Amino acid sequence: MKKHNTFSILLLTIVAVLALSACGTKPQTNNNTPQGADQPQAQQPQATPEQVAEPQVKKGTGVYNGAADPHTVEIEINGEAQSFQLGEGLDTVIAGLKEGDPVAFEYNEKAVEGDATAKQLTLTKIQKTEAATDSNQNGSPGQQVGGERAKTQTFELNLEGNKEKQTATLAKGAGYSLYVFDPMSLFPDQNRVALAVDDNYYAEITKLPSNFNLDELQKEGEKDLASIGKVQKLDKAAVPQALTSSRLFLQANSSKITRQYIVVENTTGAFSVKVSIPQGEPAEGFESFIYTSLESLQANK
Repeated sequence: MKKHNTFSILLLTIVAVLALSACGTKPQTNNNTPQGADQPQAQQPQATPEQVAEPQVKKGTGVYNGAADPHTVEIEINGEAQSFQLGEGLDTVIAGLKEGDPVAFEYNEKAVEGDATAKQLTLTKIQKTEAATDSNQNGSPGQQVGGERAKTQTFELNLEGNKEKQTATLAKGAGYSLYVFDPMSLFPDQNRVALAVDDNYYAEITKLPSNFNLDELQKEGEKDLASIGKVQKLDKAAVPQALTSSRLFLQANSSKITRQYIVVENTTGAFSVKVSIPQGEPAEGFESFIYTSLESLQANK
């Protein structure tokens, strides 16, 4: 009986040793990172800052209807009233306008938050112009009704190779009047006829005294155009057909612009005209319109 107990104890001892040996050989996970330490994280792509588009400057013409409040004015465009916020410094300009004044203006357009269809319009520039007001009448540039020039005239123009009839409206400047077509406006304070959509296309008019010297004017014109390029004096055959009353036609060209210095004279008086024609899509139409308008120039009696 004693021998049996001894054998049992020996067997249990062997089992215990084998168990401890198995525990000692159990693979351990090799993790040297201390608990609680920050784990490396996958890099997140950085968001590219959203670029804010510059507000686009737009241009228009219409009739000034007055101020709705100290910060808002109303302009009638093609028979519809439109409200505009006043840009910085325009309150003094608005103070000089009257209801019913024809105006040319520039403005910015901004979306209204929360309403995808609404736009906030902010004026950046506005000035009074001469504009069409009367019904059409046919006739020549010199037609007069009751001692006065007709309010409107219809002319035949060459536009993009085709002859078209277009109606122009009488506009008055400093000591003169002329007919101005719808794409353009007369700015009396500058004595300029300019395209409403781009006033870099313009003709600047100066009434000449009766004793003007054509040779002196040619020198003045050549000096004025010299910064653009080589100055050419066009002979009668090269002068635009619409401008039969020209006494002098000087021109200089660059890759970006054409400038002209023109002297026109008729039975009412004489005028010097500086014409600016940038290279661009409106150039051809502008030339046809402006030469016809200049041909209609008359000095006030």
